[in-house]
Amino acid sequence: MSELLPFCKIKLQYLLEMVTDHELDDNALRVALYLALAHANHETGESRPSFETIGAAIGKHAKSVKRALNKVEAAGYMTIKRGTNKGNASRYRPTDAALKRATDRRRERDKVVPLSRTKGGQSCPQSGTDLSGKGGQDRPPNREQELRIERGHASAPDLLDEGQSGGTRSKRAPDGQHLVFVPRGICFVRDWNERLAREGMTTLECSLPLSPHKHHLGFWLPARTPAPLGSAEWQDQLQLLRDLIRETSENAEHRHAV
Repeated sequence: MSELLPFCKIKLQYLLEMVTDHELDDNALRVALYLALAHANHETGESRPSFETIGAAIGKHAKSVKRALNKVEAAGYMTIKRGTNKGNASRYRPTDAALKRATDRRRERDKVVPLSRTKGGQSCPQSGTDLSGKGGQDRPPNREQELRIERGHASAPDLLDEGQSGGTRSKRAPDGQHLVFVPRGICFVRDWNERLAREGMTTLECSLPLSPHKHHLGFWLPARTPAPLGSAEWQDQLQLLRDLIRETSENAEHRHAV
């Protein structure tokens, strides 16, 4: 794998992952955003302001800032090297894993191929995103489907709860593999749709049912973002996604037959 990009080039990708992480509360997000935007080193992303400095800037008490930083660290976005006294300030730095994800996302976005209708493929108008077809027409709302979803009757087919009420990875595929909930309308869904287009497949909206999760609607997918093209991990993700799509189709045919 090639080297990580400088933080200044992947800052938006790094921040975007935190902004769309539903497990990260607003206070933790606010502190992380301030560090990245106001103090981060252009190359490494490291910053060293005190709790008092951060608190004064965003209107929070130093103890609240400390708790927020602990949450950002626990979520895997940042490592903290804690100082011992006023002359030795704490250091906050993005984790290597978070930087790698941001680097991969930046490189993927740099080689994005615009979506086009695949020959012989099914046409599916998009709604309210930059993936919509010519003229920007919205897909007409399906009120019946929305009501089913609101009542909790629409869910990913044959997926079993693990009983993890607070986690993002709270479902498994029938073969035991973890699935991650990705809300509709965010950049991660567009990333998946762009990748599926490369494989000559239809979009998530045309392939999988919308599922409710923590007051959001979205899709249960192999990961939050697709793995790098050509990697073994991507091939595994693609196979799992094809299995989910096939099972969705088979379940729909069974329901219609009954």
